[in-house]
Amino acid sequence: MKEYSDLEDCDLYRHIYDATSQIPRGMVSTYGDIAEALGDKAASRAVGTTLSSNPRPIVVPCHRVVYRDGRVGWYRGLGKGNDTKTRLLREEGLEIVDGVVQNLEALRFDRFDLRPVLREMRELQSLSAAEVATKDDFDPVERIVGLDVSYEGDDAFAAAVTLDVKSGDISTRISRTKVEFPYVPGYLSFREMPSLIKLLDKENGTVVLVDGQGRLHPRRFGIASHLGVRTGLPTVGVAKSILTGQVQENGDILLDGELMGRAIVAGRRRYYVSVGHRISLGTAESIVLSYLSNTRTDVLRMAHVAATEARKGVPK
Repeated sequence: MKEYSDLEDCDLYRHIYDATSQIPRGMVSTYGDIAEALGDKAASRAVGTTLSSNPRPIVVPCHRVVYRDGRVGWYRGLGKGNDTKTRLLREEGLEIVDGVVQNLEALRFDRFDLRPVLREMRELQSLSAAEVATKDDFDPVERIVGLDVSYEGDDAFAAAVTLDVKSGDISTRISRTKVEFPYVPGYLSFREMPSLIKLLDKENGTVVLVDGQGRLHPRRFGIASHLGVRTGLPTVGVAKSILTGQVQENGDILLDGELMGRAIVAGRRRYYVSVGHRISLGTAESIVLSYLSNTRTDVLRMAHVAATEARKGVPK
């Protein structure tokens, strides 16, 4: 796998605040301008969410970031601070009429000096997708591991629940990690990798079920594939919602005409299953049906409960 260790530990919040700090007094940028400078306009919503929690307003002048149509929008949270934001912009000489910045294009700043980290992440995903093995390549299964993450603000509570196939014994491991990466569609692995990878032991005979996508991803390299290639473990993407692809009547999921996953029902839940690494789609489907259909062996559901309980157990 191409080495981008700094990307896997990327503090995207810091990059967003850095971009915002570059906007000169008397000028504005849009959420999309910042996202595009970071490498992907898909991050526009994440830019807005991040700035709504800006810990240093004025110092990091998030009042200078507006909607693409010139609407001033909110300040320090959805539905808050429109009057304050308007006042701050007017004090810098901007004309605001009916909540809209006038002469937007002349006042729009987009000459950011930023590293395009999201573009580099896409390149990493596209390059690394070639390393994903889509055939069964593992020892007889001794352990099934389920992984899930629950969030409280910027804290990620990750759980790994391991089922010993022979004895039926269950064990649980929990990690708590400070999140430095907002949710951006297609980049979940960079948000969750730091919390999940520390829970995995590279033991032969282990198959890992991940609450997320495997190859059923725009760049065929979702969180399950990323974890699999990084650890060398056989992994399966078991998502509760579909990110990309077309679901056929028979449950097959096609991406650009290629069979990339299957929609199945295990127990009472519908899952979108795809290859993570070192496993075939048929075997991945069989394992999900075998273990997630039974409450006593549904390690993914157990991981969800464990992660949620860990989050709720932390004093507010």
